[in-house]
Amino acid sequence: MDIRRFLLNTFLFSSFSEKEVGLLEASTAPKKVRKGEQIFSEGMEATAFFLVVDGKVKIYKLSPDGKEHTLHIHGAGDLVAEAAIFDAMVYPASCAALEDSTLIRISGEGFLNLIRVHPELSLKMMSGYSKRLRQFVAKIEELSLKDIKARLAGYILEHSAVEKEQPSVISHIRRKSLRLFSAPSRKPSHGRLRF
Repeated sequence: MDIRRFLLNTFLFSSFSEKEVGLLEASTAPKKVRKGEQIFSEGMEATAFFLVVDGKVKIYKLSPDGKEHTLHIHGAGDLVAEAAIFDAMVYPASCAALEDSTLIRISGEGFLNLIRVHPELSLKMMSGYSKRLRQFVAKIEELSLKDIKARLAGYILEHSAVEKEQPSVISHIRRKSLRLFSAPSRKPSHGRLRF
């Protein structure tokens, strides 16, 4: 597994130099988990955070009556529990594999020591978070300010492929993706979509 490549392709470390990623890589290890396997539990000491290489994991909490509430599902390229390393020091929720998955485990102690020795890396990570935040703001604006036709057109353009210099729209659109187009917007939509 090319851990260095996966780290560089992660938003948090995308501004790191090859040398800096090499230093971070020293605090990492691959981790394979089976479907249903617990990765960490709520209240445990946060000794590491994770990067999903492939597969899916869920973040969840248990209610007092034992019911499980899924908070988030992470897939390939997502970071898991990095915030707990910075502030909580314990995991605020639990994490388990939804399917057989490959993760990169990043030691919290090694990561924090790296930042103490190279504090300039903090600014590079803040840059990564800023870019990510701008992406979220753009998505929120798209969902809240654009009508259904504009959102659908944007989705088609974003997920189109060019074949022989002619645009080719993907033929498979997930139902989950289509739900985004029916999310409430401030502009009312009357009747059927008409183009």
